[in-house]
Amino acid sequence: MKKFYFLASALLAVTTLKAQTTVDFEELTLSTAESFYNGSDEAGGFVSGGVTFGNKYNTLYDSWSGFSYSNVTDNTTSGYMNQYSAVPGFGANNSEIYAIYNSGDTLYLPSTGADLVSVELTNATYSYFSMKDGDAFTKQFGSLNDANGDPDGTNGEDFFFVRIYGHDASDDLVDSVDFYLADFRFADNTEDYIVDAWTSVDLSALTGVSYLTFDFHSSDIGAWGINTPKYFAMDNFVYNSTTTGITQEEKSSFAMYPNPTTHQLNIKGDAGTYVIYDTNGGIVMHFQHAEFSKIDVSTLNSGIYFVKNTSAASVSTRKLIIQ
Repeated sequence: MKKFYFLASALLAVTTLKAQTTVDFEELTLSTAESFYNGSDEAGGFVSGGVTFGNKYNTLYDSWSGFSYSNVTDNTTSGYMNQYSAVPGFGANNSEIYAIYNSGDTLYLPSTGADLVSVELTNATYSYFSMKDGDAFTKQFGSLNDANGDPDGTNGEDFFFVRIYGHDASDDLVDSVDFYLADFRFADNTEDYIVDAWTSVDLSALTGVSYLTFDFHSSDIGAWGINTPKYFAMDNFVYNSTTTGITQEEKSSFAMYPNPTTHQLNIKGDAGTYVIYDTNGGIVMHFQHAEFSKIDVSTLNSGIYFVKNTSAASVSTRKLIIQ
């Protein structure tokens, strides 16, 4: 984050800065075409545009949840093996890279009080064809029957939507926004739809937000919950962040290395109290530091953490990745 310093008559001014950021994922890199990042490095997520996109990777089953990012253009192959594709076949505005969300995990804003603006969403190819044609586990939307061919009581009035929850720094719910990825409940069946294009979603109701969580709802429900594949594709996430009270004292900071690390973290910089906390805000370690310290972090699980220093001169926070 850029820091601005104002000095007048030997007094430090306090100011409020508001900046709008569009997260388009284009600064992320993929080694080849038709590829993706799914968290297999067990980093616990990735960062784009200052936003942390959480990810959980299961090495036993080679599966993941949360966010991945992709440049896959295959929007014609149905099924689970094509789970990293957005149904338009490209990112918003014909861009190359976009994000795919699957089931759980969280999106963290870079400040504790961000005001959201909008995001572009569409269906993942996997869930799109699952709803359009049905498969061994999911019904064809608009049908009177479930995947087994038995009447399911919906009368063909199917739906699938994601609910986006905004939470503040105190973990209180700010508000939520619903986006229908498919809706077959219209009196005129010609109006039924499954989203197949990038669509702008207004998020302006979510103000003072620290993080987002997501929840899916579908008319196709079985013994184990929702049958519809719980995916969507995301691009162009727009938010406003506010920084207040920037002063010259914030020049003081600290360095830490190596980052990512597995066993030892070296801290060099301001003396003071240091706290390491996880992406849920839970404190996992704290220590006192004087100029240079070697910290054993081998007990921490792989993932993303934040190291915060509070000293007489400054308050600074750095992101830490444990591998």
